[in-house]
Amino acid sequence: MTETAPHRGLVLEDVEVRVAGATLLGPVSLSVEPGTVVAVLGANGAGKSTLMHAIVGTAGVARGRIWLGQVEISDRPVERRARQGLGWAPEGRRLFPGLTVEETLDVAAPGGAAERARRIDAMLERFPILAEKRSETAWRLSGGQQQMLAIARAVIADPLAVLLDEPSLGLAPVVRDQVFAAARGLADAGTAILLAEQDVPRALAVADRVVVLARGRLVLDWPTQVAVGNPDFERALIGA
Repeated sequence: MTETAPHRGLVLEDVEVRVAGATLLGPVSLSVEPGTVVAVLGANGAGKSTLMHAIVGTAGVARGRIWLGQVEISDRPVERRARQGLGWAPEGRRLFPGLTVEETLDVAAPGGAAERARRIDAMLERFPILAEKRSETAWRLSGGQQQMLAIARAVIADPLAVLLDEPSLGLAPVVRDQVFAAARGLADAGTAILLAEQDVPRALAVADRVVVLARGRLVLDWPTQVAVGNPDFERALIGA
């Protein structure tokens, strides 16, 4: 029986992921309030992507509970989690290279033709870099444009929470700044943002809270203003 979640954002309670008897993640408990960015930091192999896959439903959760809005989604398939209000911009973007910008957004948008057109126009207004590429196929876009398209696809349905998995990977510094500004803008508009990232300084610049994973375990969960310049935070990162 579904119970009431503590708030409208994203909540994980003692989530564990196991494969062949080995624990890859957890137990992890964290929450992402609406209108905030929570940055997930840690070295390669720390468990950041495993955490994202557990939330989106592509990695089996051995135990624990996941709440989205007022609904528990722990046992729901990927597509139902998306319909419930979970957006995902995966590592590597995973766009369909032969679809245009407009077609990519149209596939992800809910509703009838008129509603989808309205949402597409809203996305192109929010991400002006895509407006001039409306009819370009995804494979012809730059890396930054592809990342913006992946984010626009993730948010076109007005999700409650959005997962951004390594969004700055492989991008030039100026484009990274644009991507992080987009993430902050989404949070300021009321969305809960969970950001897994290797670029620590830029992640800290937009995050309200920071969590650090090491070997699949959550070792730190602090407000960003407490973490910045704190030697214990630095040690946690180095240890990770």
